[in-house]
Amino acid sequence: MPENPNPNGPEPKPGEGGDQGEPKPNDQGTKSGDQGEPKPTPGDQGGDELSAAVKRAETAEAEAARLRRSNAAQKPGDLDALREEIRQEFMGQLVRAEIRAAAAGRLRDPADALALVDAAGLVGEGGDVDAVKVSAALDQLVKDKPYLALAADTASTSPAPWGDVGSGQRESGEGDTEPATPFDRLRDAYGTAG
Repeated sequence: MPENPNPNGPEPKPGEGGDQGEPKPNDQGTKSGDQGEPKPTPGDQGGDELSAAVKRAETAEAEAARLRRSNAAQKPGDLDALREEIRQEFMGQLVRAEIRAAAAGRLRDPADALALVDAAGLVGEGGDVDAVKVSAALDQLVKDKPYLALAADTASTSPAPWGDVGSGQRESGEGDTEPATPFDRLRDAYGTAG
């Protein structure tokens, strides 16, 4: 027996050997579907397969037509429902933006208004946000929970104080006016007269 060309692979079967040689003349065209075999005609046993395929195609086309009719009947309702859903979502965003804008100057944290005010009743008859209702809802929130309100002495637009923020106020009789130039600011910081 000849030496196995692939020592890690399976042993060759008798008659295979390592050398392929010329193909045998009877090996060609004997397998199903080879070029040497004629295709079945509708009159042969393949006729049953052909009629079954035609029947499946007709059934599939009838089902597709039924589904098209069904989808066409449902489309207008689905489109209207989709539009209404988008409109409701957009109105919710508008109401939340209006609440946030109205609460910006009245509450310490405008996000509290979004969490505590019921936005469902703030839409007017025409679908617009009713500013009067938003203001009334914020007034009621401040009345019910006054600790959320912005302190009366704190203006929301006032600038932050300058100077010795970390070490407290210095005792000077000059007042709390901000220096006009950087040189004046340095003079105040080092306490030199000039």
